[in-house]
Amino acid sequence: MKKWIALALAAMLALLCLSAGADTVIDGITDRDIWPAGEGDNPPVDGVSPTTGRTLSGITLPRGCVGLAATRRYLPLLVQIDNTDNGAGYRAPWGLVNADIVYESLLRREGHTRISLLFSDVIPDDIGPVRSARIGHAWLREEWDCAFAYYGQQEYYRSNVAEEFKRLGADAKGLIFSGTAGSAAPWKRYYYARKGLVSPHDKGVSGAGLIGLVDPDYTAPNHVFRFTDDPAVGDPATKIKVDWGRKDYYAEYQYSATLGAYTRNIRSGKGMEMYRDLDSSSAITFSNVIVQWVDMDWVQETAPVMRLTGDANFFVTWGDGDFVAQGNADFFMNGVHVTGYWRRLGMNNRTVFYDANGQEISLQRGRTIILLFPAVERQVHENRSEPTVLKIQRSVSYE
Repeated sequence: MKKWIALALAAMLALLCLSAGADTVIDGITDRDIWPAGEGDNPPVDGVSPTTGRTLSGITLPRGCVGLAATRRYLPLLVQIDNTDNGAGYRAPWGLVNADIVYESLLRREGHTRISLLFSDVIPDDIGPVRSARIGHAWLREEWDCAFAYYGQQEYYRSNVAEEFKRLGADAKGLIFSGTAGSAAPWKRYYYARKGLVSPHDKGVSGAGLIGLVDPDYTAPNHVFRFTDDPAVGDPATKIKVDWGRKDYYAEYQYSATLGAYTRNIRSGKGMEMYRDLDSSSAITFSNVIVQWVDMDWVQETAPVMRLTGDANFFVTWGDGDFVAQGNADFFMNGVHVTGYWRRLGMNNRTVFYDANGQEISLQRGRTIILLFPAVERQVHENRSEPTVLKIQRSVSYE
């Protein structure tokens, strides 16, 4: 009997240890019963970055840069960036070290992703490799109403980037800088091919040059995030595992107490390696990792339509008549996980992130990465009113 009890206790202990070490898989679909308090603008703080919370006077400025820290002009630049081979090795982006916010989103249904870099504090002279835009990226640009650099675009049914820029009036503002425009375009001289890299992964752009072309009287909406110096409170999360559904685009975010931030580790042909700027040997760290759960429609295999906006003129929902874009959100800061929500009320409104109490969340100071991760995916049919719901294995978990 004693031997049986001992064996039972040992089995229970092993089970507890296994459970304690198991990953927590996030449910991005189930309603969290969070009621947002509102979308009021946060006032800018003099001398403090609205996008990173850093003190502007303490930012190191590279040669030839512009941006808020250099010129005190607030005019963000969004650049579409290649993520072929998960951005590993010679496929790594350059200029990344100066980005305030990094967005990652699906590019192909099978699990390839694309990176979008938002520069504001520092806009460098050298950024790349620049790649093509999807319709969701046009809506992301509209949120910031910023300058936008890209190299190619889709013009499919329900995913026509060129038509959407015209409809929204972005072209008329002089903020759209396509790298595939003709040689007569005044911004064409700021695009170049980087030596040593193979097309189409070699296209770079001078961010500083593009900003110089924007009307000096133009003012971008000052979307200010909230920041705090107090550590976030939540359940421990020292490692985040992001599975987009394709093993060679898998990534992990490892928290470092020494750095006070997460490093991004990506799977490559060599195994797992640290994500780096092509021109910098230092690791790229993130003070905030945000998973923004979105509904996603697939027009084609390579044409994702992310529900990032509540604009009723273009954005058709399936039968519920609700044009508010919203969903669950999960935040990882200073080694903990915080459950929350997001909402965007219209094309020209900012995305607001909320905690579990419905209050706008305060981020940690520093760089943020936002993963636009699908909660529900549908296949859109041009000649049918109802889409087909897809079952694709993708997940975000942490330990």
